[in-house]
Amino acid sequence: MMANDKKKRSLIEAFAYFCLLSSFLFVSNKTYNVQASVAEKNNAKKTVRHRTLVNRESDELEFVNEEQYIEYLSKKLTPQHLNTYPTSNYSEDNRTALQHHQFLHLHHMKTGGTSMNGLLQCAISRSRKTEKKEQIAYMNVQECSEERYRNCRDGADPKCRERINESAILSYCAPLMDLEKFGWMKNNSIDEGKQEEEALEDFSLPNSNPHAVTVLRHPVNRIWSMFRFQTKRCYSCKPLTEVYKLIDANQTEEITKNNNCITQLLNHQTRNLVSSQHGFDTLPDHEVIEDALHNMKNYFTMIGLTEEMNDTAKMVGKVFPWMAETITGSNLTCAMPHRNASPRNNRCGPNDTHWYLPPHPDNETLAAIIAHNQLDMILYEQTVQQFHYQKVALDLDQAITE
Repeated sequence: MMANDKKKRSLIEAFAYFCLLSSFLFVSNKTYNVQASVAEKNNAKKTVRHRTLVNRESDELEFVNEEQYIEYLSKKLTPQHLNTYPTSNYSEDNRTALQHHQFLHLHHMKTGGTSMNGLLQCAISRSRKTEKKEQIAYMNVQECSEERYRNCRDGADPKCRERINESAILSYCAPLMDLEKFGWMKNNSIDEGKQEEEALEDFSLPNSNPHAVTVLRHPVNRIWSMFRFQTKRCYSCKPLTEVYKLIDANQTEEITKNNNCITQLLNHQTRNLVSSQHGFDTLPDHEVIEDALHNMKNYFTMIGLTEEMNDTAKMVGKVFPWMAETITGSNLTCAMPHRNASPRNNRCGPNDTHWYLPPHPDNETLAAIIAHNQLDMILYEQTVQQFHYQKVALDLDQAITE
């Protein structure tokens, strides 16, 4: 058994190294565009069937080839509707309320999460006016509101924790590892009368698992966008290369006392996807990326890509019909909005004028971002592949051909 574990660990590390090497080659293109040409996509579809998917643990489902995995995803991505139960207060009108812990959106800053929240809130508002779902408990909690988040997480604000635990829909901008404190970790209990294997594949069991969605972005694009968005508030108008030098020298107090501003620049997406209670900062890198990749593929019902936001919106609408752009019985359209663009005046120029920052970083800054975000590079490479599998499973892409 130990020999098998060592063999699997060696395969994982070799695979991670391959992904990292691919990522370095990937970002060398100045446009940092994740969309390949049509010819490249078609070639990838012809060759990808020969790859074997790497699994995290021996007790997980294993897949011999891509077709098996896509069949699995087709079941996992079955349309998920909001589950309801009658409420005693509204029994005469036959009104209903939503069961707790149904839908979670994990928001990483500067990945399009604010746009996703806009779509989510529109869909909630629409649902409150249709199908008698007036009682929708929704909560939004963000790590970037540092004091409020800390008080809620650590119990100083018990009402906040209670509202989160009793919510049906949660917008969550913080690490997965904190979810247990809010009562939102997956319930792995098996329903009576169900075999364990059957229950693990039943993604429609009401309240058995919250259906989670997240959108990831290429680390270079995300961090540069974050820097342009928070140039003054977080980084005191210093060039990003200087910020990284201060991080390496453990002297970040010169620019900010907000630790979240710093962690945003260091494998932040991987950090958010780690659920181990041992913590992101205490685990070795290979365990961190292993945990994050496992959660990306298994915890989330579906994942999206910022660079493929139109297809991400279509995907959300198919998997969660109540979040589709249009629904039967309502004239309200819920499209994916574009929000939180970089400020027109970052006030980092002379006399609080704008310090122009180009759409993409220069080569020195690019190298610094990559060097400090190697885990996010691996995570993103695998996310692009997972996103492609989802498109095929949902018939949003052409089927794989011989």
